[in-house]
Parts: sequence; structure tokens; C-alpha cells
Amino acid sequence: MREIPEPEREEWVARLRERARLDAEELVPRPPFPVYGLLVPGLGQGALAEAGQVNGAWTIGLAFGDWEALSGPWVCVTTVAPDPDAPDRGPRASLLDALDQERNRIADHAGVDEDEPAEPPAFSETAFIVDGRAVPALLCRHGAAWAAWLPADGRTVTLVGRGVGPGSVQLAPVDDLAPYLRARNEMIGRLAEAHGRRPPPVLPPAEGLAAYRALIDQMLGSQARLLAALQADRTPRHTADEGAVQDAMWQRAVGEQARLSGSTRREADDVVTLVVNHVGHLAERFLWFAADRALREAAIDETLRYSVLGEDVPSRAAQRAWRRYWNRHLSLISAEEEEYPQTLWDLHEDLLPSWQDAWRAWTQGR
Repeated sequence: MREIPEPEREEWVARLRERARLDAEELVPRPPFPVYGLLVPGLGQGALAEAGQVNGAWTIGLAFGDWEALSGPWVCVTTVAPDPDAPDRGPRASLLDALDQERNRIADHAGVDEDEPAEPPAFSETAFIVDGRAVPALLCRHGAAWAAWLPADGRTVTLVGRGVGPGSVQLAPVDDLAPYLRARNEMIGRLAEAHGRRPPPVLPPAEGLAAYRALIDQMLGSQARLLAALQADRTPRHTADEGAVQDAMWQRAVGEQARLSGSTRREADDVVTLVVNHVGHLAERFLWFAADRALREAAIDETLRYSVLGEDVPSRAAQRAWRRYWNRHLSLISAEEEEYPQTLWDLHEDLLPSWQDAWRAWTQGR
């Protein structure tokens, strides 16, 4: 893993607009495959919500309705070309993924955290009208949202909706994606403006190493939730302010590092990145980090004292090994366009065992 602070909103908007331009070059005027959109009910011009390729097969999502309203109306129609190399998780898992992604969307677009419903998802067989024909589908209702899965022309179509009854939905082929691409550009601008109007998060006071600890605890909590979701074969959920809170904590830690060391913010940011990624790797690589609270706290404490305060610590061999590994990692990342040979990446990964051995020796000596 590599933890970085939340990107600036302007950069995010620029990347989305560039992605829209690249999509337009390949998808307009006519998609080279069947794509479906909403025919009924009429929710206005749809916008391209998703566009991507896996092994050359496109996934196209078209969204209709109010992007920012918790109550809708909202319907997203996603046409997917099956990937023969991907494991078949089945339509039920696909629908649960779609509902998790919908709650993440509400967190991002509406700024609202939608709790997991108390009741379990309810699955049922139904049918949707697609291009004038009734097509059998699997429907899943869960809380305020629903999702449906159905086959169409050798592809699969996933529907997600809120504020619109699934029985009222009809689909039709989409012949021209240009209006959807234009609508996406307008949508990006509106979402960016709405995001900019949100007040910044208010953090509890923290100075010095306490600012680091708050950031590390936030990162470890997020990492634990991600792991739990993956183990449950679910899409990881996030809260509406999670990115903003972590970014605020990151910037506060950078400010404290600059104050403590008398360095520039750029230099301080490098130290924060070094520390946070070190702790993240500890959480990923060692079972004792999660299982033994005393060892975990000691490892974090020594990492902070060594990297932030410049103190000598019992784990200094591991600290030095990590610094060698991370410096090599950054040098390869910054020069990746020069096409480093694989042998250099292999040598880079060869630095990890010495770091791991040093931490194992540290645990045995305690």
C-alpha cells in the first residue's frame, strides 16, 4: 500500500474531465456494442457515470435523475461485457456490490452516511421490459435502494435505483453516447461546486506526536475496514467525510512535523509519508501487529520517536531497513517513465526481507 493525502479537488475535476475526453474519442458517436439506458420513467437527460475497460471489454454506466438527493429519483443502468478470465461470483454478489457502491455514491454526492439497513437484503425473481421485451431478472431490495441483474444481448445489465419503483422501469438501447458525455461534464461541475460548499472537518486538538497518532489511528481503522470488507467479499464502504478528515489530519501532521523539525512543508510531507506507510506495512505484513496491542503500540511509538524526533530506539535496525526500502521505492516511482528493467524492481523487493527480519528480531528481544 501507499498512503497519500486526498488529492486537491481541482486536480480531481481535471482528471475526470480528461477521462471524459478520452472516453469520447473512443465511444462517440456510436458505441461499438449494445448499451442500455432508461426509457421509462422519464428522468431527463442521463449522464455517463462509469466507463472503463477490462481485457478490452467495456463497462458503461448511465445515470438518470438527481445525483445529490438521498431520496432520488435516481436510476443507474450499467451494461457489462462478461470477462471470461474473471471469477464468476454470481448475480447475488454483484447486486450486493452494486448496493454498497450506491451507498458510497450517496456519501460522496449527497454528503450523507446511509446506515446499513437492519433487515437483510431481500431477493426475488422479477422481469423488466427491455427494448419492448420482458426479460427475467433478479431483484434485491435493501433499505431505501434496490438493485437488479439481468442478461441482455450476451451482456449483463445491472440496475440501481432509489425513489423509483423497479416495476415502473423500462430500458431501451442507446445509439449515441455524446449527450451522456456532455451531461457528465455538467454533472462534474455541479458536484465539484457542491463539494466546495461543504464546511471543512473540525478536528479535536492534537499537537506534536499526538497529531501523528491521530492520523495513524485513522489510517489503521480505514485499513481494517477495507480488510474486513474484502474478507466478506463485499465492496469497502466509506463515510461522507472520510477523505476530508484524513486529509485534514495529514495536513495537520505535516504542519507539526515542519514545526518540530524546522523544515519546509514539502520535506515534512516526505517524513509523514515515510511514517504512515511504514506503519501501514507493519499492519499488512505482521500478525503480531493486530494481535498484540503492547507490541503494536511499542512499534508505533518507536517509529515516531526515530523518524520524527530522531531518537535512538531498540528497533533502529528495522527503521533503517525501512528507510532504505522506501527511498528505493520513491526513486523507482519517480523514474518509472524511464522503464527501469525488472531486475531493479526485483532488487527493490529484495530489501523487504531484511526489514521483516529486523522487526522479527525486535519482537523476540522484547
